[in-house]
Amino acid sequence: DAWGGSFANRMRLPVEIVRAVRGAVSADFILIFRLSMLDLVRDGSSWEEVVELAQAVEEAGATIINTGIGWHEARVPTIATSVPRGGFAWVTQKLKGHGLSIPLVATNRIN
Repeated sequence: DAWGGSFANRMRLPVEIVRAVRGAVSADFILIFRLSMLDLVRDGSSWEEVVELAQAVEEAGATIINTGIGWHEARVPTIATSVPRGGFAWVTQKLKGHGLSIPLVATNRIN
């Protein structure tokens, strides 16, 4: 269908949600989108797909991107104390170099 299959179809849902919310709230309403930067599971999003979705949700009206790491199904720890503090901040930094103008918020063991 129009919502599954190709990446362009799969990213349509989050982009349309951001666009609809932006259209329903004031221009100064802060709209945060949480984006999985590293899925850490087989067949997860590629880096190119992450960048494309980030750019699309910014264009649709998000004002901040909160950068999530991993899925519950991932075998890689992301928040356990064995993960170094700020251990995944490099991924958020990497996204900064891709033409986004909105703030990016790093997550997962940043304390």
